[in-house]
Amino acid sequence: MIYTKILGKLGDAEFQSKPVDYVDFEWHETYSKLHRKTSRTGRDIAISLDDSILKIGIKPGDVFGVDSDGTVITADVLATDVLSVKIENPDFFSVSKVAYEIGNCHAPLFAGHEPNELITIFNEPMQKLLEGLHGMNLKVEKRNEKLDFSKQISSIVGHGHGHAHSHEHHGHEHSHEHGHQHGEH
Repeated sequence: MIYTKILGKLGDAEFQSKPVDYVDFEWHETYSKLHRKTSRTGRDIAISLDDSILKIGIKPGDVFGVDSDGTVITADVLATDVLSVKIENPDFFSVSKVAYEIGNCHAPLFAGHEPNELITIFNEPMQKLLEGLHGMNLKVEKRNEKLDFSKQISSIVGHGHGHAHSHEHHGHEHSHEHGHQHGEH
């Protein structure tokens, strides 16, 4: 069966008291329209969503449909490596700077578990960039966890586009061409 829209959330009344079968997604797959997956119980699942998914993304608990046997076909997003950035004594400048640097790398940004924490997807260049921010008291930690999409500040941007950045470093200008695809930063 091909599922073409998100019908609601798993907690909605119409889906309660029904068996559930999950379709697992990696975080970087959640903003794609087309998927061919095998559910946790072995169902062959085809998903073809409209362009709105490019902005809103697939979230844990999204319901794609109800199979012929009454099973609710539902999305789950797997745990992934993240960077937790805790800003000690946060002020407007330090929070803005960290958020800017993460956004400038076209990485998704989430509010953390604590009021002074931001979360982004792990990659080594990002970790080095954040650890290298001077003048701020930051604690950068790599963890593996599920992203809390209710705390999403910015989504993944830059799918399939190319653009140039020009950065000036100590009087020398460097241009970088970027052609981002899913999961590239």
